[in-house]
Amino acid sequence: MTFVAREKGMKKEEISSQETIEILEQMLPWRQSLFERLLRVAAIAGLPLALLGVYYAFAIEQASYLILVLLCYLLVVVSAFFPRIPYVWRVWGLLGALIVLGMADLWFNGWGEDGRIYLITAILFATLFLGGRHSLAVLIISVVIVALFAALVGLGVTMPRPSLGLSAPLTTLVSGAITFTACATALFASFNNLLPRIFASLQRSAQLSTDLEARQQELAERMRVLQDANLSLQRHAMYMDAAVQVTRALMQHFAVEPLLEQAVQLISRHFDFPHVAIFLPDATGKSLVLRAASSPGGRKLVTKGYRLKRATESVLVRVFETRQPYIARATGETVNAGLDAAHLTQTGLSAARSAALLPLVLADEILGVLDIHSAEDMAFDQDTLRILEGVAWQVAVALDNARRLSAEDAVLESANPFFRLTQHLGTAHTEAEVYIAILELVQGLHPGRAYIVQKVDAAYLVTDLREAALNVQRIAEGDAAENFGAALALGMTLEKPLSIPDISAPSDLLETDYAELCRRMVEDTAFGGRSRSLALIPLRTGAHFYGLVMVGFDGTHRSTTLETQLFRVIGEGGSVTLERIALLREVQTRLAQEQWLREFGERVLQTPDLEAMLTQAMQSLQEVASADGVAAALTLPEGRAINS
Repeated sequence: MTFVAREKGMKKEEISSQETIEILEQMLPWRQSLFERLLRVAAIAGLPLALLGVYYAFAIEQASYLILVLLCYLLVVVSAFFPRIPYVWRVWGLLGALIVLGMADLWFNGWGEDGRIYLITAILFATLFLGGRHSLAVLIISVVIVALFAALVGLGVTMPRPSLGLSAPLTTLVSGAITFTACATALFASFNNLLPRIFASLQRSAQLSTDLEARQQELAERMRVLQDANLSLQRHAMYMDAAVQVTRALMQHFAVEPLLEQAVQLISRHFDFPHVAIFLPDATGKSLVLRAASSPGGRKLVTKGYRLKRATESVLVRVFETRQPYIARATGETVNAGLDAAHLTQTGLSAARSAALLPLVLADEILGVLDIHSAEDMAFDQDTLRILEGVAWQVAVALDNARRLSAEDAVLESANPFFRLTQHLGTAHTEAEVYIAILELVQGLHPGRAYIVQKVDAAYLVTDLREAALNVQRIAEGDAAENFGAALALGMTLEKPLSIPDISAPSDLLETDYAELCRRMVEDTAFGGRSRSLALIPLRTGAHFYGLVMVGFDGTHRSTTLETQLFRVIGEGGSVTLERIALLREVQTRLAQEQWLREFGERVLQTPDLEAMLTQAMQSLQEVASADGVAAALTLPEGRAINS
């Protein structure tokens, strides 16, 4: 039944027809077992996919697509949980679901989506679990479906979503149909021919795997330390991913109370902590009030208006006063052992083994305290604490933004542009989206022109909005570069927006820098020569300067109260959003690094011997460092040597 090379250069033995039949008979239990597992996985994993399909059907307003999705999932469930149905029928139930999904996807979503993948998968499953004429029938059905779709598109048949169905030209559809037919036929022929051979090879591999398992047991002790390190990396990576998820979710909230409630629930769920609470100072500043909690007991305390006076001796008050994070533990003798025990056994809450208390600090202002309880003694190591500090900072930023927006509710109600700006900035994920939001809002004031100016190396990037798209110019020399450089230098000194009603009358300005800029703008035919009024809006947070918004009006223009407020909100909101995007990009970069470390650890653990492990480590280090080569030496204990 096996085929081997008898001598070097000789062809492998061919398996006879009788041997092929015997192999196929032996494969039947294996096929059924594999099919049972596949069905169970498909039934469980298919539920969220079916729900997603239902949502998508509602989104595109296609009831027939909804019925098809539910019908396909029903076929999978029936095939998975009714083992008395004959095996062939159950396989055809799964194949029928894939074929129906393929037809539906082609009909509703067009050539560029997943329809052909469903059909190819159906051919693969038919060949794997049935073979013979069954797989041939699925091949013919799939080819006919693809050819029929190409023909319908060529005949101009109107589909539920024409813009998707007709997105590809007819020549592309015909070429794709021919390619699909060739690939499907090759898949059918190769699997029907090679599957018996593969199964025979798997039998030999099973024996080799048994021998290899004996060797792997010898390496188990050596791998233990590496496994512990890998688990630590995995946990750290999961916490990094959870921090990103929490940060993204907090960006969508602009009201204080919903923000606090969502923050404690997200942190509790993503980090698996039983109790997360946020304390904020009251209006008098003499007490810390429990404003939100994730545990049932904590929510009851919130309802009762639980508060802690700042004069009380407590680790929570101490964190608020010192603005330094603190870890409370139930075990060990510490200076604050009594205060730790009192905090971990609060009335109405489940007893905890450790707790992390993190100050919510933003720009040297203490906003509150984030209180996180854990049932583990050593839940908060240094890496976890750093991640949670980043989450606490994000909560502080979101809380500060929500407070600012809440304080300006009257302005938001009377001036719709404010609301649009905060909404767009709150959902922005890139600098380009921030710039579009700012320039679109400024254009609503009907200026002569508006730019965002930034300095990159020795040139200036000047961005404006043209037909809802950003237009970026790089200016490195000439009068325009000097003028924009002068404006940018002045903007970097501003703490708040500056409005100049008439740039042709600089004598009204006290500062020399302002007068020099006005002179340049008046002489500049590209900007000031057509503008009489200028507004400068700096985009900065603390010491970080992100750019300058320049707004020019034709004719003299004195900013109204609403425009002044709008310029201030643009400067503050745009700056905070750009800072948030930069921080999120940094977190994502760290997450990618953690992911690489985890994958590197997994590859090393899967290497069977020390020499191969060392080779794998050198290759991975060479890849990540982009080095020409990596050299390493393996030193063994005295008296031992590596067998060649």
